[in-house]
Amino acid sequence: LGAGALAGGIVLGVLESLGPDPSFSALAVAGAAALAVALMPRIAWLVVAAGLCGWLVSPEADRQGTALVLAAAAAPMPLLLPRAGLLWSVPILAPLLGTVALAPAFLGLAALAPTPWRRAGLGAAGFLWLALGELITGKELLFGVPDGALPRVEWEGSISAAASDALGPLLSGPALAPALVWAAFAALLPLVVRGRWLTVDLLGAGLWAAGLLVAHAALGDMLAATTVLDQARGAAAGAIAGGLMVVAVSQMAPPAEGWRPARAESVTTA
Repeated sequence: LGAGALAGGIVLGVLESLGPDPSFSALAVAGAAALAVALMPRIAWLVVAAGLCGWLVSPEADRQGTALVLAAAAAPMPLLLPRAGLLWSVPILAPLLGTVALAPAFLGLAALAPTPWRRAGLGAAGFLWLALGELITGKELLFGVPDGALPRVEWEGSISAAASDALGPLLSGPALAPALVWAAFAALLPLVVRGRWLTVDLLGAGLWAAGLLVAHAALGDMLAATTVLDQARGAAAGAIAGGLMVVAVSQMAPPAEGWRPARAESVTTA
């Protein structure tokens, strides 16, 4: 149900904010999308993504450039999170957290995924959607848009303009380098917060948050000449929130697969 609700929310947001008022009920379409994704996560999600892009390129919407950016967000999901369709809408939470200066807290959510590869994939996808969200909204959600990227009004109606004035600056420089850092820290967090002793978990989360803060500071130095901000927005608060989130979950519920090493099986000699 959570996956469907997130997918429905994405559909509603796209229909109501990234194009003209549709000639159909956006709420009804979002509800249908939510139900379909809840029942058939991967197939329905891909169909919904294609449908949104199709509407954006239609004469009714005439937002071909926006469709290209949306496709750039959707296309990597089966590669970053293979066979994990229930997680494909989760990266939308990264830009949403960015609007309240808590974008790094998304890594706490990513760390709750059941395997290291899914945690890493979710972390990378979260930053990708965050970066694309900055292009679409023009807001500084973490480091801000890269140099050379123009406001959406300049490219939303043209695929070629979106490629050169939105995706081009994002892909041609180091603006996506933080995705690797997010992937690594999402995979690392469950290794230092294991759900056994609260004091040890708090210490581990604190060290993890400090490491993430240092990593964001280094990224800020690297990106200073190419992005709006030279310091990650909400770096400290987001890192602390992400660490505490995982500590709380690990204390309330058994850890997911991969959080604890398997116990050695007892062997009875004959």
